[in-house]
Amino acid sequence: MTMSNPPATRPSPEVFDALRRGKKALHDAHRALSVSEKVKMVIELQAIALPLMARRRPLRYYERQWPVG
Repeated sequence: MTMSNPPATRPSPEVFDALRRGKKALHDAHRALSVSEKVKMVIELQAIALPLMARRRPLRYYERQWPVG
């Protein structure tokens, strides 16, 4: 018995247009942020990513959470 994957279907042009509009809106929103808000966002993303990386392998000396405060 062999398992086959169904053929991939290409999303419609409307879906692509909606994705492009959403991506542009996200980029515009990020562009409007101040530098301190952007740094805060990076620190929040580090708090998510670093523990996941640490579970897979030891973190390198430069892969540490930025000190806040």
